[in-house]
Amino acid sequence: MSTGTSQTIMDNLNTYLTQLGKWKIKVNTDKCQAVYFTRRRSNPKPPMLYRRPISWSNSTRYLGVTLDKKLTYKEHIENIRTKYNGVKAHLYPLMGRKAKLSLRYKLLLYKALLRPVISYAAPVWGAAAKTHIKKLETLQNSTLRMITDAPWFIRNKNILHDLRVPTIKEFFSKLAINFFNQIDKHSNPAIRSIPKYDPSTNRKKRRPRTLLLQDE
Repeated sequence: MSTGTSQTIMDNLNTYLTQLGKWKIKVNTDKCQAVYFTRRRSNPKPPMLYRRPISWSNSTRYLGVTLDKKLTYKEHIENIRTKYNGVKAHLYPLMGRKAKLSLRYKLLLYKALLRPVISYAAPVWGAAAKTHIKKLETLQNSTLRMITDAPWFIRNKNILHDLRVPTIKEFFSKLAINFFNQIDKHSNPAIRSIPKYDPSTNRKKRRPRTLLLQDE
């Protein structure tokens, strides 16, 4: 199986390189990464690019999303937390507990500048394990407690209710519904040809459309 998989990878790669050659484009092998997405411990032979092997990586970054080989998105969510805390630190003079800005504008800053850091490309990775999503819920809850200067005995769910802010899980579900509805109605034939699947058939795989399951 490993040999067959390696051959399939090489056939696809050679087809890709042939198309690039027609456009007089050469790939820089020093900037290439190869990730074999699987939960298996063993990998096939690394692909060859211009007779040079490209060693397998455990993760890669594509369009701002870190894709690990098992698609758990653990590394991506850790990157989100780091970036979020950095942006939050810069906004603290405006959003801190003792900041003079009104609650209305503090909340607006959160929705416009901080929440997008969390939700970027969420329809792709938002079906990650609950333990990972909970870390993002913590980011939101701590920020809302800060901007409202809420005392310790006020529950997070009460703050969310009073501010009319959905949980991260609910927000991701809303984004996913809009995203996948647009895909299903898209005019691009390449997008319309993407295979559809029923997310309820095997929930353990937690594929992107799992976000459409409201009871998940």
